Parts: sequence; structure tokens; C-alpha cells
Amino acid sequence: MKIFKTPAPAMTAVLLISLLLTACGQARAPQTLSAASPDFFGIGDNLARQLINNRSRSLNTNETLIFTTIVNLNNLDQTSKFGRALSESLATRLFKYGFHVIELRKAGAIMVKDKTGELILSRESRKLGKEQKADAIVAGTYSLTPKSIIINIKLLAAGTQEVLSVAGMELNRSLNINYLLADGNGPVMDSVSGDEHF
Repeated sequence: MKIFKTPAPAMTAVLLISLLLTACGQARAPQTLSAASPDFFGIGDNLARQLINNRSRSLNTNETLIFTTIVNLNNLDQTSKFGRALSESLATRLFKYGFHVIELRKAGAIMVKDKTGELILSRESRKLGKEQKADAIVAGTYSLTPKSIIINIKLLAAGTQEVLSVAGMELNRSLNINYLLADGNGPVMDSVSGDEHF
């Protein structure tokens, strides 16, 4: 019986080719944002990292953040399934990055517009900040165009009007996003649930 042995160099080449083919088969394509099925946790993570990276001074992950529901820019007392879903995903990501998050549903109670239309903190927000011993407040809005939705998030010092950081992005509208926006005529939840801690 003849036993054929593959020469060592040839065997090495075969093994290398096999490994390369296996790696190529397992490699994942770069993650892209699906317009049809938006990845809210991916969007939330993107916005959370922007807030952390854009701050002039480093964020202390032991900080306590008051988090409000993301609302319609044209009506601060109005949100939608989209605003609530995005709020939940952003709050979850901030929590996973180590922040203590207190969720307050009623954004309109702490955010007001000044004469120029700029969003600022209300007097009530400063009171809430002291009561909750919060370091900062995360508030955000979305605005609609015929083809997209523009999201803007601000990290504001709880005791002042200082803007500590900002984040934003624009998403293409899709059937799923439009579905989540469809209940936009409803008000933000009235309860200010300061006991909802992440």
C-alpha cells in the first residue's frame, strides 16, 4: 500500500487558503442603518456617544442624568411612538455607559422656548434637578421634513442654562418611521415619574 504524504509547504498553503476562506465566510458586512427597519438601539448608541464625545470636559459616569421624553419641536407637550422609542433606546445606552438615569416623562414641564425659539430650561427643571440631586438634564426634539426626521439632543446643566453637550442626526423617513409617528397627535404622558430609575 502506498501512502502519499503532502509536502510541508503545500500543506501549509492549503491550510492558509482554508483559513482565509473561513474568515471571509464569517466576516460581517459593515452595519448600516436600515431605513425600512431603523435600529433604535444603534441610533441611541450613536447619540449617546456623541453626547459623551462632544462635551467640553469629560463626563463623569457617576453623574446622575434626568432624562425626558424626546418631543415634537413644534409642540413640546406632544410626542409619538417614535419619540418614546428613541427616548428609551438613548436612556438604555447612557445607562450601559455607566450613568445613573432618572426618567421624567413630561418634557414640556422642564423645557420652554425663549423669544427666539431656543429651548431653555424652565424654573421647574432647576427645582427638579435639586430634588433629584441631578448633575444634568438630557432633553431632545425631533422635527419633520417631507423626506426625513431631524433629531437634536442637548445635555444641559441641571442648575443653569449651560449647554454641556449636543448630539444630532437626520434619518430618512420610511414606512416604519411614519407608522411610529402616526400617533403624534397624542400628548406626552402627564405623569412626572421621578421614581423611574434605570
